[in-house]
Amino acid sequence: MTVFLDMQRKQEPVIFAVPGHGKDAIKAFSAFLSAHGGDPDNVVEVVCDMSQAFLSGVAENLPKAEVTVDWFHIVQTFTKRLDEVRKKERREQEHPKSLRWALLKSLENENLTPKQLVALQELVADQSATSDAWVIKEKLRWIQKASTPRAARWRITNYLKVMKAAVAEKPLLKPMGKALATLERHADAVVRRWLSGLTNARLEGMNGLFQAARSRARGYRNEANFIAMIYLIGSPVGRLFDQAKST
Repeated sequence: MTVFLDMQRKQEPVIFAVPGHGKDAIKAFSAFLSAHGGDPDNVVEVVCDMSQAFLSGVAENLPKAEVTVDWFHIVQTFTKRLDEVRKKERREQEHPKSLRWALLKSLENENLTPKQLVALQELVADQSATSDAWVIKEKLRWIQKASTPRAARWRITNYLKVMKAAVAEKPLLKPMGKALATLERHADAVVRRWLSGLTNARLEGMNGLFQAARSRARGYRNEANFIAMIYLIGSPVGRLFDQAKST
């Protein structure tokens, strides 16, 4: 399921929902705009993940749009690759207990449990491949703290230079090399974040509401029913429906 929000609308931001993902979803959204008096060329900003099919769909069907890759998806990619390193290394050597969930956090994280703090401290002291991978993931915070697009671009360039050298010729760190390649490939769209100010946080919050509704309904018999519920929760249709019930 793909849901489209109007990022300028403060309330009821959902404007379209369609089954599936990727290029076909973007094509369907473009057709929806045209059919309802809109113009796909008026879409000038898109924030999304790094799906190549989705990005291709934006390029073909929303040609005037600049793309922002949400920072959350960059961190998610590095975290996933870090877990791959952890799993591979665990086959060869024992890891500290509570490490799996501790790797999602930093040493400064106030939500670290005592066991997780000990696990991270042992990991750093161990200087293992998982420790190196965790450091690579944590150093992303340095990029995130950049104050301007130019500073962000400079930090990404230097981060990639240092970290690519760190993973070179280290088989266990190969997954982190893939994460670095992903960041390098999407660097322009990542830097766009400092210009557009857009994130997927609002959509993630809305998605929580949609999934909660699905859970309460114990699922929906078909996608059309789920889409109808999405509109009722997140679009002006829901408000109009409530007004109709009160009259």
